[in-house]
Amino acid sequence: MKRSVKSISILPAYPLKVAVALAGAALVSFGLSTARADDLPVWDDQTYEGQSAVIEQLNKEFEAAHPGVTIKRTARTFDDMKLTLKLAVSAGDGPVVTKVNQGAGDMGAMVKEGLLLPVDDYIKKYGWDKRQSDSVLARDRWDGAKFGVGKTYGISGLAEIVGLYYNKKILADAGVAVPQTFEEFLAGLDKLKEKGVAPFMMGTAKQHLALHMIGAIEQAHIDASNRAELDDLIYGRGGSWNTKGNIESAKLVQNWAQGGYFFPGFEGISGDDAVQLFISGQGAFLISGTWYFGDMQHNPDIGFMAIPAPKGIAKPLSVGGVDLAWAITSLAKDKTKQDLAGDYIDYMVSEKAAETWANAGYLPATSLAPDAKPKLTPLLTSGIEMWKTLNANDALGHYPDWSSPTMLKTIDDNTPLLLSGNITPEAFVDAMDKDYQAYLKDKK
Repeated sequence: MKRSVKSISILPAYPLKVAVALAGAALVSFGLSTARADDLPVWDDQTYEGQSAVIEQLNKEFEAAHPGVTIKRTARTFDDMKLTLKLAVSAGDGPVVTKVNQGAGDMGAMVKEGLLLPVDDYIKKYGWDKRQSDSVLARDRWDGAKFGVGKTYGISGLAEIVGLYYNKKILADAGVAVPQTFEEFLAGLDKLKEKGVAPFMMGTAKQHLALHMIGAIEQAHIDASNRAELDDLIYGRGGSWNTKGNIESAKLVQNWAQGGYFFPGFEGISGDDAVQLFISGQGAFLISGTWYFGDMQHNPDIGFMAIPAPKGIAKPLSVGGVDLAWAITSLAKDKTKQDLAGDYIDYMVSEKAAETWANAGYLPATSLAPDAKPKLTPLLTSGIEMWKTLNANDALGHYPDWSSPTMLKTIDDNTPLLLSGNITPEAFVDAMDKDYQAYLKDKK
């Protein structure tokens, strides 16, 4: 839901001093290619420049610690990964280790088709359950069509929170204080608009800023003590998206789009371009995730906080969780390759990797070592404190699209109609619920 940079393929050169061990041959689109026994084909979605640099560094460190092993890296955008991953693994020429989106549409579908291997033995072997909470690991569990229970099929390296980015200088110049409640937030938006300042930076041509906005607003109105209904929806246990809260959130965002609260021309701007415009000082607020920390840190006027909750909500939910999970595919045919894959994932979620990510300005899912001394940016400091609070309050929310295999498409198809006023908020939410109810029916 968040990547858009063009796919790149990075294939490191073979070490000259390593004897070549041929594992066989695989037919690929450009002809016949040989694969070595010590090659480890890996797909990831870290396509932003700063993220890619971290992955390259971690890959080099892993290779140095494993003489003879070569990481064959392919980086793909989130959308490219959704289109190609399952097909590539099914065809036998995909990755052995891959990032995969949690939820029914990707991880759930691949588990159902036997394309992913459980990692529970590696959780036990390496103690991953000591590095990340059980509620976080549960987002990678499947038992047939049941989400959130059963065997574990992945683990993530980065934490994610969808929150509110704000430009301190723009707010100060407009005489608007950083909001502490949702009511103050709404009043501030009105004041910004009156002064001719675009309250929100937005782009809907590509990526999913509008989806995150609608979900984040809705979930900020849910107290952690009342999260069971949302959990049931996401984990496919039943319920309905057709609620007053969802309709009111869709209505509010539609009013913002129709009422001039979004940056002019937002319909023709991609999400990533909207982020760059925001970094350059356009727009007072932007609702998106911590995966943009690396970009945002270049403007010292930008701050980050949770979506302000309305009065009466003590522990509001924040959309988020973790980034796409590291997983082992069925192409790891033997125990040796599976163990190499497990070892690679262990390094990617290690305390050392967490410190490397933190030094680059990103929020790791694994806790930092007690003696770690990363260079924390103000944004990352805010993110770490939010992550601690959300976990302590059991207030980490969910991405709505995880709830069915086709929910992301349903939301993407209907969001432009909602923002343009061509469908009502009720019709928007109804489309989500029809998708979900059809999924529940198919599961039976």
